[in-house]
Amino acid sequence: MPKHGLLVRAGALFLLAAVVPAAAPGQGTGLTGGIILELPPGARALGLGGAYAAVVGDAGSVFVNPAGMAPIRRLAVDVSWERALLGTTFTTAAAAMRVGRFTFGAGAALLDFGGDSVIRVSDLDPDVGEATGELITAYQALAVGAVAYRRGMISLGASVKALREHIGYGAPTGWSATGAAGDIGAAIAVFDIMALGVVVQNLAGTIRTSDSERMPMPRTTRVGFTLNFIDPQGTARFMTTTDLVSPPGGDRYWAMGFEGGAVVSGMGATGRLGLSLGRRATDRRGIVYGGTLQVRSFRLDWSYQPYDHIGGASHRFGARWIL
Repeated sequence: MPKHGLLVRAGALFLLAAVVPAAAPGQGTGLTGGIILELPPGARALGLGGAYAAVVGDAGSVFVNPAGMAPIRRLAVDVSWERALLGTTFTTAAAAMRVGRFTFGAGAALLDFGGDSVIRVSDLDPDVGEATGELITAYQALAVGAVAYRRGMISLGASVKALREHIGYGAPTGWSATGAAGDIGAAIAVFDIMALGVVVQNLAGTIRTSDSERMPMPRTTRVGFTLNFIDPQGTARFMTTTDLVSPPGGDRYWAMGFEGGAVVSGMGATGRLGLSLGRRATDRRGIVYGGTLQVRSFRLDWSYQPYDHIGGASHRFGARWIL
């Protein structure tokens, strides 16, 4: 490979290495692929510290625990957008619709690492470079389809997901990887007071790369519990939710979230706080803050994620529509 090709490939990998460790709380380093699978799927999920296995009646469940879709009455939609490190953006969209005892859902997510110019090193002076007009680009994309069945307080769900990763580095063909996997989950919702949820994620998932390598997707088990201390049909709101997360590599940890506020005649505001206990060292270890403004069936969400070591923070914005 020419010298400039080596620099391009190294630059793309450096871009990924700089962003991914800060954005991946639970992955066993070097054991799995598909970092997008580790990210909380919406602004509310991020604000709750990623604890979402037992959050029910929300379209974001498509990505985490498909059984959580089942309590949706008619239709739910969830979209979010975040601008993170080095110009990286993370975008999600999910929708779920109830048909009889079944709820069908679909979701998509894009982790776009952005791009940078390809620099060719001068043959005369290795300290001098020249832009070639080509770009280094990288992204990960995820598509999910899910179904849930509910009978009484118990719901069962399953989903199928497809993953694509790509690094373009100025050559006619870049590096790419594809994979598919499934999730199986269950949930018990006791009216609006409490819920239990369990899900095994990324079953039978393997990523195959364009250079003939294979790596497993991060098979992860989540056991969650949600409790509303106050009846959410009233004015005041106060909820806590927690997940025991068991990712590959033995990095088991607790994710916890708290949500409270007031809603009067369908209009109000809630605040949110999320954290994790026992998680391996990453840059995203600080407490996450967030909130929601609600107008009838429409909700605007926001979450604030600080970075421990490099400084700064990222903001994630979202919107939900629940009927």
